[in-house]
Amino acid sequence: MINEAKKIELARWLLDPDSPLSQEGSEDLAEVLAALERRLEKAGLNKVFREIELPLVSILEEMNQVGVRVDPGYLKKLSGELNKELEKLIKDIYKKAGEEFNLNSPKQLSGILFEKLKINPEGIPKKKTGAYSTDAETLNFIKDRHPIVAPMLRYRELYKLQSTYVMPLQELIGKDGRIHTSFIQTGAATGRLSSQNPNLQNIPVTTEWGKKIRGAFIAEKGNSLVSLDYSQIELRVLASVAGDPEMIAAFKKGLDIHKVTASKVFDVPIEEVTKEMRNLAKTLNFGVIYGMGPNAFAHTGNISVEEAKKFIAEYFADFASVKGWQEGMINQAKKDKYVTNLNGRRRLVPGITHPNRRFSSEAERVVINMPIQGLAADIIRLAMIKTDELIHQNKWQDKVRLLLSIHDELIFEVSDKMVEEVVPEIKKVMEAAYKLKDVELKVDSAIGKNWAEL
Repeated sequence: MINEAKKIELARWLLDPDSPLSQEGSEDLAEVLAALERRLEKAGLNKVFREIELPLVSILEEMNQVGVRVDPGYLKKLSGELNKELEKLIKDIYKKAGEEFNLNSPKQLSGILFEKLKINPEGIPKKKTGAYSTDAETLNFIKDRHPIVAPMLRYRELYKLQSTYVMPLQELIGKDGRIHTSFIQTGAATGRLSSQNPNLQNIPVTTEWGKKIRGAFIAEKGNSLVSLDYSQIELRVLASVAGDPEMIAAFKKGLDIHKVTASKVFDVPIEEVTKEMRNLAKTLNFGVIYGMGPNAFAHTGNISVEEAKKFIAEYFADFASVKGWQEGMINQAKKDKYVTNLNGRRRLVPGITHPNRRFSSEAERVVINMPIQGLAADIIRLAMIKTDELIHQNKWQDKVRLLLSIHDELIFEVSDKMVEEVVPEIKKVMEAAYKLKDVELKVDSAIGKNWAEL
């Protein structure tokens, strides 16, 4: 049974996910809830509230209670390996600097780089203090200007993994041998779930050490971890809502959408698309979803601004329906001062008509992104609800447990005796969780004894 306070929290968040109201003019919870429910109905949010958010509450509570098993010995060993790597990097950095200094002090690092080592500061912003910035973006920008920069970047990467994950994780293991992260239902304005204590959604998946950390999360004896991941869900949503015939055709044929984009943008046959072309097309595909401009695309894709402008123009020429949809959404948001996804989930964008272009541009990016990411978030929530129903209908509660929700991926712990039976059924339910127009959802699965194997 969900208490009134929780319902009020969800209702306020749905009405304004960027800044939920703290007061409703009454201390009587029933009155407050009744007033909020009237507002939800008026805003077209009642369906999201009742069919998505409320059923999710008990599922998240159960996930928080179940947790995921962690191997403490593995983490201890990993911590030792990381310390050895860090010690080597520190010695190397000190040698290249010609002195010892606090590597975690931006001020001291700035002094070493730009005052002592005289690294060319061209193109680097200054902070209010007058010192040059030493953030990750800056260091990546100047990494070819001095041999000290690369090991410094590496040090920061490993230090963060050690201090944010490897060490704290050891302290967070409960008496049951499991870590119990807290999934936050109202943590993101787009509707995406977030997690804390620890945040398991931000462990790097593509780096060597990120994968090693994931290896610490293991299945109980006699069980396996099973990952079911929506394939390119946001791009499928974009193709559907924009009604773009080229994108829709690519997904229907089962083609690699990034190769298709590269083929069009670079004007080469799809079989001649190189890895570099595909990577740039991938950046462009996702950049379109997030409203990325030419400057940001140039920086991310490591190309000139002129090249970026050319690629973006070519993209919208090839996928004209996407451009038309974006313009239509922006024009509608200027009238409404809010944007909605297909389920009615909304986000206020009062800055859309702001005279300052910086504020209006940011609001336009929200308008372009929210209907896509917000619907993808709804789909994963519906998948969690539907799979929970499947588990209870089949009385699998002791054999199948939902452990984690990582963006577009669900991770289950499944009895080894049940894996072959369960995985196809969950996959089927997830693919049918929401019906997109003209585009089918696709779910990939993987099975392993630890998270790194998935």
